[in-house]
Amino acid sequence: MKRLFTTLGLGLTLAACSPRVITQASQSPHNIVAAPGFVVIDETDKFSGPSEEVGDIEIKDTGLTLSCDYETVIARATKEAQALGANVLKVYEHHLPDHWSTCHRIKAKALRVADLAPFEKEIVWNAARRLAQVDFKASTESRPFEAATSSFIRYHYVGRLFQGKVQFKVETVFDCQNSYFKGKQDPERTLAHEQGHFDITEVFARRFTKAVKEQVADTKELAQKQEAIYRQISTEAQAMHDKYDSEIYADRSKQAGWLVTITQELNGLQAYADKEISLKIKM
Repeated sequence: MKRLFTTLGLGLTLAACSPRVITQASQSPHNIVAAPGFVVIDETDKFSGPSEEVGDIEIKDTGLTLSCDYETVIARATKEAQALGANVLKVYEHHLPDHWSTCHRIKAKALRVADLAPFEKEIVWNAARRLAQVDFKASTESRPFEAATSSFIRYHYVGRLFQGKVQFKVETVFDCQNSYFKGKQDPERTLAHEQGHFDITEVFARRFTKAVKEQVADTKELAQKQEAIYRQISTEAQAMHDKYDSEIYADRSKQAGWLVTITQELNGLQAYADKEISLKIKM
């Protein structure tokens, strides 16, 4: 069973400060093998368990950019942490935009942990990272189905005025805290079914990327067309999720064929697998 959540809203703001990254790597040897994936722990969230600090990251601001909202700043810090070999970014200081700066500014620890599962609230789609039962963290109490996957498509942009362009980036996200799994009836088949839902969302993230690339030439057109494109893709995605469920509920033997079809769809959109587009800035 699939619930499709959608995330809209891509504002274009031209008078913000540009995030500047300061990274200090730890000199200690790495004793923990980092689990695949990545988790961001906000400054208000608790974090405990064995971990190894591999660096300290600070995001300040400088110059002009098109975006330095919290998501963009976290994305920059995440990239730096991953370059250090970390799989956790623990934010310990966060300054909101104010009269001194229009940027979000953070300080964070780059950490390595052997098991990310206890900390993951969401999972970004990756062909090498398949869903596991432990990823479904919502309560199963009074739930009507054997399992339910909550996944969605989100997008943002990064760029600076003097560069004359922005990078439009799309992600497919599994929401751990709104997905549940009872595991009472053939859990292996059920897990494969839910992975199919997550993969369908990835198919439409790639289709969304393709549509934007074909229909949008610059940031002005993006502001005008993004909502309509997203709404159309969301409608088509929900229709495929519903068809997937209804056909397999009626005949469970159809699941194998459906999974092959989904894989073929992904392969057919391989050119858009990175889900990133360069757009010119136009006011």
